[in-house]
Amino acid sequence: MESQKARIVLYAKRTFGEKMNASFDFIQENWKPLFKFTTYLLLPLCLVQALSLNGLMGSTMSLSSNIQAGSSNPFAIFGAMFWVNYGLTILCYMIGVILLTALVYTLMRTYNEREERLEGITLSALRPLLMKNMGRMLKLTLFFFMLYLVTLAIIIGLVVLTPFTLIITIPLLVACGIPMGLFAAIYLFENVSIVTAFQKTFRLGFATWGGVFLIMLIMSFIASILQGITMLPWYVATIVKYFFAMSEGGNVVTVSPLYSFFLYLLGILQTFGTYLSMIFSLIGLAYQYGHASEVVDSVSVEEDIDNFDKL
Repeated sequence: MESQKARIVLYAKRTFGEKMNASFDFIQENWKPLFKFTTYLLLPLCLVQALSLNGLMGSTMSLSSNIQAGSSNPFAIFGAMFWVNYGLTILCYMIGVILLTALVYTLMRTYNEREERLEGITLSALRPLLMKNMGRMLKLTLFFFMLYLVTLAIIIGLVVLTPFTLIITIPLLVACGIPMGLFAAIYLFENVSIVTAFQKTFRLGFATWGGVFLIMLIMSFIASILQGITMLPWYVATIVKYFFAMSEGGNVVTVSPLYSFFLYLLGILQTFGTYLSMIFSLIGLAYQYGHASEVVDSVSVEEDIDNFDKL
């Protein structure tokens, strides 16, 4: 019988190519639990999100007739259902990101701590850590929202003084935004407070800024390709629906219910594909975090010392 491959350790110094290989090796080894638990957790959400997304596109198609009505009120131009569907789509997306990030990092942490890795793992076995990570991701989202409001207030205040401050603030925001890619990994892999994780994000992120940038860039490019594959059928079908509506006098209601249901199924595929594509970026940033922790803090050396003391 073929011997099992060596475990893909999280905390290790790696070149850029080795980090990419570790990410793809992890996906190749664990694609079944990744796909299975992502389906369990996110497919029900995709059923709702596809409805709101198609409703949003339908409201957008009706925009021209509302503009011709001559209303200057943006709420009247777009229509009430546009804003309802828009808010629901954003809410579903935020929930989806929270659930997916918590799930992927729960699986990666379990993989590193469990003797059998992810072989035979069940949802009930994952539930305690998964629920904990969901709660931490919710806190992280609220923290990001507050940070966004504070940053926005500072930028507006500086712009009021002089618009030339944007020459400094925009590059500064970009430079500081790159290390934030490690925030979720640090907060979910380590049992630290959110403030400590925030501070460590900049310490590790700036020390390995180039690596974080490259991982985010390449993995986002791969994710965009996969997302485009699942989005293209829905996008084409939506355009076809638009032309059908125009041929019937601009009323999207005239499109057959069967075609609308077909478009709904494609919307489910599109939203589910979007979440699946995010897995690549999350795993890549996790191994970048492991590399940064090893480079800056020598985590594996400290773990070896702790294990030696326990002998």
